[in-house]
Amino acid sequence: MTLLATGPTTGLTSALLAGAPLQPSAEEARRAAERELSQQVYRQAEPGLLQRLVDAVLDALSRVQGPSGGGVLQVVVLVLLVVAVLVAVLVLARRTGGAAVRAAGAGAASLTGPASADELRANARRAVQEGRYDDAVLDGFRALVRSLQDRDLVPSAPGLTASEAARAASAELPGLAARLTAAAGLFDGVLYGDRRATADDAAAATSLDADAAATRPAASTGAAAGRT
Repeated sequence: MTLLATGPTTGLTSALLAGAPLQPSAEEARRAAERELSQQVYRQAEPGLLQRLVDAVLDALSRVQGPSGGGVLQVVVLVLLVVAVLVAVLVLARRTGGAAVRAAGAGAASLTGPASADELRANARRAVQEGRYDDAVLDGFRALVRSLQDRDLVPSAPGLTASEAARAASAELPGLAARLTAAAGLFDGVLYGDRRATADDAAAATSLDADAAATRPAASTGAAAGRT
């Protein structure tokens, strides 16, 4: 039988290619399955269902009595391949599910909604306290944009995107341009599911909001300099 080393089953396949017996006993096959199923990739899937899968695999192997040659090996490899596919499906479902939820809530993350900058800041602080760093980043960036809109530094047009807001703000606050662009990219990444925010990301959003509030726009700075 030809074995293809793909995905999470590479641990077992590598062991076989490294010289493990090609006709293992039931106990050897069971130990190989336990080693394979202990890998980190399997633990990333839904815990309850994964545990039931592992228990089913080990229970099936425990019922195999005595040496059974290549038959046991084929059963082990087949079962692990099935488990690997199920794990991949579960992990993908969790990731895309989270992305779908955040994308569905894109309207709630509008940059032109009715919430004030102070309300959004309060939401962001509460999210940090509860460990919801994705929400903290989203509300933190919205608070930044709302504050800049209140200062007429960013347009309030419906459908305003994060990148558009960052470009408008960068023209007025050039010293913060790089951070504004990075914050917009993080906002989009979190909102549409490509990234997960961290505590540092949430802190950076809060810091940028505070720095922007304390920074005078370039036009005002130039006008003040011209009068001196």
